[in-house]
Amino acid sequence: MTIHTRVGTAVVLAAILISTAACAGSAPSAPTMSPNAVGTVVAATIFALTQDSALNTPTSIPSTQAPPTPVPPTFPPIGPTQILPNAARINFLTGATTGVVTAPIPAGGSQFYVLKALQGQPMILMVNSINGDVTLSLKTQGGTTMLNAASKQSSWQGILPQTEDYYIGVYGGATAENFTLSVQIPARIKFDPGADSAIVSGNTAGGYNVAYVLFAGQNQLMNLSLNGVGSDAVLSVYGFSDGQPYLRYVTEQTTFDFKLPSTQDYIVQVVPRAGQVVNYTLVVKIK
Repeated sequence: MTIHTRVGTAVVLAAILISTAACAGSAPSAPTMSPNAVGTVVAATIFALTQDSALNTPTSIPSTQAPPTPVPPTFPPIGPTQILPNAARINFLTGATTGVVTAPIPAGGSQFYVLKALQGQPMILMVNSINGDVTLSLKTQGGTTMLNAASKQSSWQGILPQTEDYYIGVYGGATAENFTLSVQIPARIKFDPGADSAIVSGNTAGGYNVAYVLFAGQNQLMNLSLNGVGSDAVLSVYGFSDGQPYLRYVTEQTTFDFKLPSTQDYIVQVVPRAGQVVNYTLVVKIK
């Protein structure tokens, strides 16, 4: 999931680690990987039901009475077996919020990746290729389609419905080419009851951006302060629903005060300069 997002670039990325079932590499360059088979099958369970004791034939039956007819047990319907694709697992580095995969894909071919994410987290998918014709699909572990391959889209974003594995399909175009897949899952910031501020600390693992998400209402005031970074990292802010940038990283700001234009999730990013690994403390206030 090799396009890097650093200060001076337009794409927002962070770090990855593809486990032995996927790919691994050293930062900040995204590694090349070949997916390993990590097949998962979710099968229906058949529950064995016993016959009710009241339906058993009595041990002693009068000669003038016919024995009752035994009633066979009933079983729940057997649901379809969901076959999930072989997929390479994407694991993020500790503290990272983005995974990046760069790999070749043949013309008309398909490759699959899987990662676990939490209910209520936003997910942002993007695939880039030289010809611009590599596309995506997305399914839940239960088989629900969130992005159909037939739509031929190269990007997608949405709020995840539950905590589970999510399967990403990558589909080749007219010719063999390399692609870069990025998966961003911002960490959600939640305030303690009655509090109007929160503090998070971390580092730009692998030299990639780190993204956070917080929900706030129209006309509330947002105050951000990025501490401990000097001139080595800056902030960016954009709306998740409206896609509007409210603070661009090119302005190189470490503080931000803003009256929010609408009620929605807001994405706040810590953007390191030139792929540096920077330790930081981010203070967020919403009033």
